[in-house]
Amino acid sequence: MRLPALSLLLLVWAGAALPAHAEAARAAPDERTLTDAVFVRPLYGVYRHCGGACLKSGSLTWYCFQKQSCYLSCATAPPLMKCAIP
Repeated sequence: MRLPALSLLLLVWAGAALPAHAEAARAAPDERTLTDAVFVRPLYGVYRHCGGACLKSGSLTWYCFQKQSCYLSCATAPPLMKCAIP
């Protein structure tokens, strides 16, 4: 009687630990992947000209690929200028 109760307890404990680990490893679906921006105008290909301004840094410009969106964060020093993949 003692062995089946112990194995049942072990099975329940292992089953409870697996979903918690799977949720931690999975990324949120609304998170966008950020890539590095390009600060020199590309010669070839289609690109998007991005711009923004931060209080201390003034106006900023950078370039992204056509299907990427511009991302600017003034919360860091220096400002974070990235391209977001939708």
